[in-house]
Amino acid sequence: MKHITLLAGMAISCGGFAQINDGGFEAGIGAGTWNEASATFGTPICDAATCGTGGGPCVPHTGSLFVWFGGSGSAGEIASLDPDAVIPPGPTAHPVGFLKIAAPRAGAGANYLQAYIDGVEVGMLTAQDSAAYTDYTAVSVPIDAYADGAAHNIKLEGKENGGNTFNVLVDDVALEVDGMITGLFENESLPGIQVYPNPANRTINLSFNALRGGAIVDILDVAGKVVGNITVSDVTRRTLQFDAGDLVNGLYFVAVQQAGKRFTERVVVAH
Repeated sequence: MKHITLLAGMAISCGGFAQINDGGFEAGIGAGTWNEASATFGTPICDAATCGTGGGPCVPHTGSLFVWFGGSGSAGEIASLDPDAVIPPGPTAHPVGFLKIAAPRAGAGANYLQAYIDGVEVGMLTAQDSAAYTDYTAVSVPIDAYADGAAHNIKLEGKENGGNTFNVLVDDVALEVDGMITGLFENESLPGIQVYPNPANRTINLSFNALRGGAIVDILDVAGKVVGNITVSDVTRRTLQFDAGDLVNGLYFVAVQQAGKRFTERVVVAH
C-alpha cells in the first residue's frame, strides 16, 4: 500500500473514483446497484424500519442502510450480494469493508460468510470468529491476481445452518487498489466532512462528502499540537485513510481547511 508518512507514525492514502457503486447501500433495497438474494427475506439489505435492530445491535456502520446476513435461525437461510466491478490495475488489490457479528452468535463453524471473485472463494469467516467482530471492524481480502483493469464479479454469501441465530452485518464496502480506496461515497451529498469509526482503533477514515477542490488536513491532539498534516490537491469523491496505530489513546481533532471554510470533527483513538 502506498503511504505518505506523517508525524507520530501516522500514514494516509487517498481514494479515487468509485468502481463499486453504492458501497454503503444507501440507494436502497431493489435499486439495482447490487444483485440481492435471500431465501427467507428476499434481500439481505436492511434498514431499521424494514428489518428492526435485533434488539439493538443490528444497525448500520454509517448512513441508514446496511447488509444483514442471517438473522433467521433457519437451516435453510442463504443470502448473497454481488456486483460486477472493474478492478483497476495495480500490484495490490483488496475488497475492504466494515463487518460486525452481532449477538446472539452461534459457535458452530457451519454458519459462515464467504467472499468470492468470479466464483472462486477468496475469504471466509464463521461464527467461531465472533469474538473478533463484536463491533464494526475494518476487514480486507487480498485479490492481487484480479487487479487487471477488467470487470469481475464480487460476491458475498452468508449461510445459516440452524442452531443459534447468526447475525453478520456488512457496510461501507469498497475496493483498495495499490493504496487507493474507491467506492465509499454514500454521503457525497452531505455538507462538511465525516470521520469514522469513532472511537477508532488502528484506522481513521475521513470522507469529504460534497466538498470539491483542494484542502489542507490537520490532525491535532487535545493540546492543539499538529501530529499529522497533508495537502490534498482535489478532494472530489475521495476518502482518506489514516493509520493511527502509533497514536496514544485519547481525543484528537481532524481539521479540514477548504475553500475558505474550516471543518472540524472529533475522534477518539482507543487501541
